[in-house]
Amino acid sequence: MVAEVSAETIGRAAGRDRQITVPVRPAVRRGVRLRRAGDAVMLDGSDKRQVFTGGFARDGLGRLVDACDGTATHAELAAATGLAESVVHKSLALLWASGVVEEGVPAAQQPSLSAEFACFLSRLGNSTGANPSWTRGADRLRRATVEVAGHGPLAEAAARCLSEVCTVVTEGGQPPADGDMLVVFFETPGSRAALGDLEQRCRRERRPLLRVRAGADAVVVGPYVDPEFTPCLGCATAGEDELPGEPPEHAHDLVAGLVAHHVIALLGRATMTHLPLDAAVVDLTTLATRYRASASRPGCPDCSFSEGPTAPVPPAGALYEAAVAIPPRRFLDPKGHLAHYQSSNIRLQSEFREWPACPRLPLPAADVARLGGAPATDPAKLDGTDVALLLAVAFGIRERSADGWVKRWTAAAGNIGSASAYLLCRDASVLPVGAHAYVEQDHALAQLTASAPPGDAPLTLVVTANLKKVVRKYGTFGLRLALLDAGCALSAAREVAGHLALDFSLVTDWDDEDLSRYLGISPTEEPVAAVLELR
Repeated sequence: MVAEVSAETIGRAAGRDRQITVPVRPAVRRGVRLRRAGDAVMLDGSDKRQVFTGGFARDGLGRLVDACDGTATHAELAAATGLAESVVHKSLALLWASGVVEEGVPAAQQPSLSAEFACFLSRLGNSTGANPSWTRGADRLRRATVEVAGHGPLAEAAARCLSEVCTVVTEGGQPPADGDMLVVFFETPGSRAALGDLEQRCRRERRPLLRVRAGADAVVVGPYVDPEFTPCLGCATAGEDELPGEPPEHAHDLVAGLVAHHVIALLGRATMTHLPLDAAVVDLTTLATRYRASASRPGCPDCSFSEGPTAPVPPAGALYEAAVAIPPRRFLDPKGHLAHYQSSNIRLQSEFREWPACPRLPLPAADVARLGGAPATDPAKLDGTDVALLLAVAFGIRERSADGWVKRWTAAAGNIGSASAYLLCRDASVLPVGAHAYVEQDHALAQLTASAPPGDAPLTLVVTANLKKVVRKYGTFGLRLALLDAGCALSAAREVAGHLALDFSLVTDWDDEDLSRYLGISPTEEPVAAVLELR
């Protein structure tokens, strides 16, 4: 899928979003180049393929990039290229987001590293955006200490890979004065017995432990166990498949290289890694990789807050939450934030479902002034104006600008609006009897059916999660966000109902299949997330 970001959008965002960094004295990343390809300009050497289009890309971008030598400020670049400083700023924001430039560092302040490794950190350092310059990644590694333990040949091979970029000590070696150290243990059938004692030591000393399990045909890089925020090793490996046999000698360097890559990514933050939250199972023949999240088992005495017997494996819901969890800030991928400014994701906020074949029922304008002042105290009779106000605040659009930006009354993840509202009416004095979908962009109802729904409440609000829409941006994380959106919408609806003195009750148990069948929706694409009855 093509991800398109415009210089205008990212430049405007850089002025108000502190998570977007624009280098003050930009320098071209080592190992990358721009080249003309027909009417477009191609970026070679970056972590992913990039194409720049448009008149400025053809005529002015190369001139600006040539002037980025790491010493010139935006004003100086503007003077040197004849461009307006505002154009320089938004162009540099796009170049940073695309992996072309980084913060310049004077030669005297650059660490002494091989040219190849410096190029590696610079060229791929755009993968996470955590480092303003390759020198920051190098400094992170210089201050890091890694202890290797477990299977001797694998530990020795990993030490050879890591020794030139960070401090490596063998099992039991003394850490530096500040005490920061990552412990890497290579588990095989022959070394497994020593893992338990090492884990206990790491827990006492509050040190993170990376377990690497190697077998005859696969290697598991992970779990990463940190007493501050991860499940314990027992929970993280519960239900794990066995890896029979010892790793073959010819695979030692491959396993060590895989581990070294992820350790460098974890410590230097210059390249992508599945750590610290997931474990990766890598086939040693095909390199096919699958990922596994870890979660605490209920009742675990080491990492669970619940009491009672320890469950044999974590429940499915906990594993899903772990699989989509956001890591602690020091491990966060800041560059992932740029997805908010991709054109396809911006368009999502103004894409709406319309139900074009269904009859429309216009709603009265939402009178939000009724929500000012003290809440009503006398029980109110439900009518169409109440319904219109409740739907508008919980699910509706507050404002739409000419450039496509949408403002909503209630918070929505990514401003997408994944919560859909359906009304099941049984009282003709409120709305026509039947099922209605709220069409938020028109502030109207689309009547899906005139058949009376089961139940006895005059009006039932059904909130569903529009997964097809939200997963286009967030993937599997979208389910969690859609449920949060439904919770926000439901909270807003309850606040409105309470302020208007309407009688309402939250339904805590419903039949998904019956509701889905009645509304004509798919439980897998649009699950029911909440139900509220209004009287």
